[in-house]
Amino acid sequence: MYNTVIKSSSSLSLASNESASGGTSNSNFLPNMRNDYSLDSVCCTKRTLHSFSHMWIVENFSSYLEDPEPIICLSSSPFSPVSGVSAATQWRLVCYPKGNYGASSNYMSIFLEYIKGERDIKAKAEYSLVNRKCELTEMRKDAQFSVYKCGNSRGFINYVKYDTLTLLENDTLDDDKLKIYVRITIMDDAITEETKYQEFDDAESINFTTRGLEGLVRDFSQLLIHSPSKMSDIKIKVNTIPSHNSHPLESVDDSNSSIGTFSAHKLILAARSPVFAAMFSNCTLENTTNTIEINDLRPETIQSMLEYIYTGKVNDIKKSTVELYRCADKYQLEDLRLQAEMALMSSISIDTSAEILLLADQHHSKDLKSRVIQFIVGGNLKAITQTEGWHKYVACIPDLVTEVIQATTLE
Repeated sequence: MYNTVIKSSSSLSLASNESASGGTSNSNFLPNMRNDYSLDSVCCTKRTLHSFSHMWIVENFSSYLEDPEPIICLSSSPFSPVSGVSAATQWRLVCYPKGNYGASSNYMSIFLEYIKGERDIKAKAEYSLVNRKCELTEMRKDAQFSVYKCGNSRGFINYVKYDTLTLLENDTLDDDKLKIYVRITIMDDAITEETKYQEFDDAESINFTTRGLEGLVRDFSQLLIHSPSKMSDIKIKVNTIPSHNSHPLESVDDSNSSIGTFSAHKLILAARSPVFAAMFSNCTLENTTNTIEINDLRPETIQSMLEYIYTGKVNDIKKSTVELYRCADKYQLEDLRLQAEMALMSSISIDTSAEILLLADQHHSKDLKSRVIQFIVGGNLKAITQTEGWHKYVACIPDLVTEVIQATTLE
């Protein structure tokens, strides 16, 4: 029998249990089992998982379904992780709109191909389609990690029935554009390290972060909406921007002409935004007065930002896409910025392209900028240069005009 070192009198031993009749339980024959114990050392085996994402937009998708060719293969441009040990690798998506060889009838096929790298990669992928509401649909993901050798591809030969994508009641195609979103997770090799500790409490190692996620979102939503002023510790005051300065991509409610005031919580804002974290960690005016004054954004935009901070989602991102994009960039809310960027990509048109180009340039978004320039030089240049937006947002910036002209020479 090993002697167990007891650190807490609050622990319960199986040997202390007795039957209801007052007799001795059979558990007396078991060794003392306690929740607390002492350790001399603990070793930890850990491996790092790197995730990165990419979106591929296929325009005039229905034309591929009407093409007489029985097998059509489309490939995306190469893309890479933005950081990590696998940043030098390159990947691409491969789509068969009418299915690959061996696919079931009426199914679209989708694959992820590992096209450049010096070593084998352990990875898995999650595929989704982005509908016109900027929601992820038709989600399919690998059940486990697979070893990718350079040149290998994996995916789903029967991904989704393509004849359902073109139904009028289906929201998957937005202006006949199919948007394919993939998130890839790369697994690094495991490393084991040994660290000395005086005590170790195994209760601390239990991870509860994934339990009750829906309840957490619900409770935080209620905290934002119904929290009394005495429970909040920061006020956000927003001066409304007059409607004549509004963006053509957005609608403005003229009745919202007063200053909007919102109650919030410093800890929650700081946990979600590095900008708010820095603001509340120093002797700033906002931290001293417990008030944040915002003069460059509208109240409905701040309402949407708080909605995202507290719940992780925005109900109607297209209501103020441009301002929400600026807001997300200003307060370094990266996921919200990506959602707004995806919504902007789907709203590019002759009337909006000039403003979106300026926005992408100001906020250093290479993907958005490349996408809108591609739209401009792809047969729409003459019509766009005649719009009011072109003269207002682009014509007065020589560098942007030069970039567009240079792009036309590559077409």
